[in-house]
Amino acid sequence: MKVAIISGPYLPIPPIRYGGTEQVIFNLIKGLKELGHEPILFGTGDSEVDCEVVEIAPKSLTFPKTVSEWRGIEIEGNKIMKNAKKLLRSMLGGIDIIHSHGVDLTDFQDFPNITTLHGRIDFEEFDYFQKRKNLYYASISKNQQKTFKGLKYAGVAYNGLDYMLFPVVLEPEDYLCFLGRFDGEKNPHLAIKLAIKLGMKIKLGGKIDFQGSEYFDKEVKPFLNHPLVEFLGELNFQEKVELISNAKCNLHPISFREPFGLSVLESAYCGTPTLAIARGSMSELIEEGRTGILVEDFVEGFHKIEACFEMDRMYIAQRSRFLFNHQSMTKQYLRAYENVIGDFKNVGKNLEQLEEAEKLWEKT
Repeated sequence: MKVAIISGPYLPIPPIRYGGTEQVIFNLIKGLKELGHEPILFGTGDSEVDCEVVEIAPKSLTFPKTVSEWRGIEIEGNKIMKNAKKLLRSMLGGIDIIHSHGVDLTDFQDFPNITTLHGRIDFEEFDYFQKRKNLYYASISKNQQKTFKGLKYAGVAYNGLDYMLFPVVLEPEDYLCFLGRFDGEKNPHLAIKLAIKLGMKIKLGGKIDFQGSEYFDKEVKPFLNHPLVEFLGELNFQEKVELISNAKCNLHPISFREPFGLSVLESAYCGTPTLAIARGSMSELIEEGRTGILVEDFVEGFHKIEACFEMDRMYIAQRSRFLFNHQSMTKQYLRAYENVIGDFKNVGKNLEQLEEAEKLWEKT
């Protein structure tokens, strides 16, 4: 199967530092190649993948750090994607299905298509999706589908990575960790407050961009001089693995309907349990009491986190590696592709039957 995979212009595949969606794309390409399929990446020229790359821009734009920078970069990104769609349209003759990772496929309703919903759906997006109900979608958790049941879901494809790149650490160091965006959705300040209340060291790694800079200055910066708090900033892959693999527990104090939670999976690959707010997909990723603890808030978490320290880290690693990996994710996407292509074939047959019936009616 030839799969056109469309990425945005802001980060290369794989990402150098932060970039969950881009990590998933990289691992999907890897999985498709391993199974004998032919992925074609429509991405930036600084991407390093083992497949054909149709260059939509010589280099990724990167996300801005401030709001004032964003508008100019957004305009440039829109220009790039407009040209990318022209390139895609010219190549449809050699493609079986288009797989978008956040790029609007309205202009490709006439061709087998699927879009992965990597983010949450808010009220602000309702009109957007209402106008695109003819497109096909893949969710990254079952819970994610509940936010907009009217979409055409071709399947659920849980995110998965190559777990062989993550070491299993059975004897962690005595610190807690946070990995993710520094913003009001991920709430790292609550992780810091919990660690301080416990009297434990916490190490924090992640991205600060224009959407979270104000939050960071207000909620996180005041804690950075505390002796128990170590701020690591945005990490590359090896630095990230070092952080999560040696942590006693991963903290995930989200305040939104988390569609997946890649840092929870990455931590689990290493045997590290997660204390998380019980929202969104968390109950699908975490086996309560065995691979982590789900709580309503981190005040409750203060009283329950000790259970995480006693969990079997080998079991955590084995379970996550079995259920969520790049090979299982690829197979889930392939089933979704087949569902979409099957629908288009059935539509084609129905049209042919209708045309034959019309010809017969004209003769009579």
